[in-house]
Amino acid sequence: MSAGTEQRWIVLGDDGRHVSLGRTEPSEAQVKAASDALAAQGLSGWLARMQGDYYSRRKVTLEPLQRIGAAQEPDWQAALSAFDAARQRATH
Repeated sequence: MSAGTEQRWIVLGDDGRHVSLGRTEPSEAQVKAASDALAAQGLSGWLARMQGDYYSRRKVTLEPLQRIGAAQEPDWQAALSAFDAARQRATH
């Protein structure tokens, strides 16, 4: 990773919604709280590491680290497509 590349940890829902947890690795308590919040809504997703500037037109990369939330099996590729569409709307 180059010095100019931003890295963040995010929660990515199976429907593409996402929220940043910050630039440092979240604690177990933060991950559990995010997982519990998703599960309470019947949603599932991932703790993921995002590399790149969200608001740049350049591509960002997401690395799934841990499944969180409800017990259902989320579809990573569908979530990525929905994330990309949401990011496109936010940056254009």
